[in-house]
Parts: sequence; C-alpha cells; structure tokens
Amino acid sequence: MAGPLAINLVTPRGVVAHTDAGSVQAPGELGEFELLPGHVPMLTALKAGVLTIGGKDRYAVATGYLRVDPTGAVEILVEQAMLAKDVDTAAATKDLQAAEADLAKWGDKPQDGDFANLSARAGWARARLDAAARAAH
Repeated sequence: MAGPLAINLVTPRGVVAHTDAGSVQAPGELGEFELLPGHVPMLTALKAGVLTIGGKDRYAVATGYLRVDPTGAVEILVEQAMLAKDVDTAAATKDLQAAEADLAKWGDKPQDGDFANLSARAGWARARLDAAARAAH
C-alpha cells in the first residue's frame, strides 16, 4: 500500500499549502475527481472550483494544472488559491455580479481575450462562494 500523497498547492505568488494527505478532490476540466495514494502519474487541467485536501481542508482555486509524478507527489499549480475560511463572501458576491453584468454585454459577439478574462473573473468569484458554502457545512 502506498503512503500518503505529498501535496504542493502553488500560485504565482508562492506556496499556499504543502502537506501530506490521504486524498485530494479537484475540479478537473472534465469534472471533479479524487486522487488516492498509489494513483498513476498524470497531468490534467483544472477549472475554477473547490479543491479539498485530506477531506477537510477546502480551498477556492482558479484555473491551472494538477500533476501526479511517478513518486506520488501531487503538484497543483493554479492562478489563485484561498482557504475557504478566508473567503469574503460579500466581496465575492459583488465580484460575481460585476463579472456577470460585463459578460451579459457581450451577447452573441465573438469571444476574444477580454471575454476569456471576464469568464475567468466570474469563475474565480464562483469558486470562492462555493468553497465558503462547502466549508460552512
């Protein structure tokens, strides 16, 4: 039986979490998934959402990547990450409303870099609200 997963959660600003845990639940581009010790090496894209380490530590995360190396180490590289308990829900709600209002102005226009940035802002706001809601339960 494999030992615990060695997990590194990193943003461009630095390490957010470095711990050993028995599992990681992550918001993959194709849906949420869970890693357990002994998982095969892999690389996958993450969407904004809730990351749970060890079944208890919840983080709001923005888009990024998750990699499991052959030794079982898990590197999670995301644009932003925040502990669920540190989320300011009023600010996140305001951010989401502003981003959704800006997105609504696009209508049927072609999607470009500005649209992608607005979508990312909305996703980050939703991730913070979802993390805070899950932490409250």
